Amino acid sequence: MHRSWRCLFWAGVFSVLQGNDFLLAQRFTKPLNLPKLDRKTIYFGFHLGVNTMPMGIRPVANPGMVDSVYRIELQNQGGFTMGLLGNLKIHEYINFRFLPSLSFGSRKFRYTIRQTVDTTSLIYDVHKGVESTYLEMPLILRFKSARLNNVRVFVDTGVKYSFDLSSKAGTDDKGGNLLKLRRNDLSYELGWGIDFYLQYFKFSPSLRVSWGFLNVKYPEKHMYSASIERLYSRMLLLTFYFEGSL
Repeated sequence: MHRSWRCLFWAGVFSVLQGNDFLLAQRFTKPLNLPKLDRKTIYFGFHLGVNTMPMGIRPVANPGMVDSVYRIELQNQGGFTMGLLGNLKIHEYINFRFLPSLSFGSRKFRYTIRQTVDTTSLIYDVHKGVESTYLEMPLILRFKSARLNNVRVFVDTGVKYSFDLSSKAGTDDKGGNLLKLRRNDLSYELGWGIDFYLQYFKFSPSLRVSWGFLNVKYPEKHMYSASIERLYSRMLLLTFYFEGSL
């Protein structure tokens, strides 16, 4: 999974680095849509997207020593994201962007349990679901290529603060042995995409990846928590931006 993310990002970087030469080499022109949009110091919009929220799992040195946990796997579930955006022009090819968002998603952890009963070895699975609703505050720098008619490409980089509104950290699960996540997280973000200047607004599909810096596992004494040393958030996000209409 991580290797595929890196390949997607570096493909985007390459497209932007080559974008200026490619776009300037074109000799045909068309009437420009939204010719004044990129001249504005500040403008606004909104975005919608779909996401998946895998996690980086670091188990304890020997999970088998924690009760009967033999193996831990993560089964990804899909989610969606929505929010607003504010764009501040810094340079002709550099923008600063603020993207307050809500992201909804879930994960399912599969624990393989191995027990021995009267010399008979039993192996079975236990699933623990974790749902998250993140209030996110990404701060992004966007590096853009030159514009060819009504198209340009870009690369995004920045940081994101997230607050998990669905976190069960510190709550009493009444013996449910829930796997809990901390409320606060900080992530590094990379992404790339394409701007399409339409007649009334700019439409920009973008693929963005984030890697969490912090250990978000909330410690509990039951085996489903104790068998994991650290958990790091991850997100793969396909977003559609609609800009200049607000």
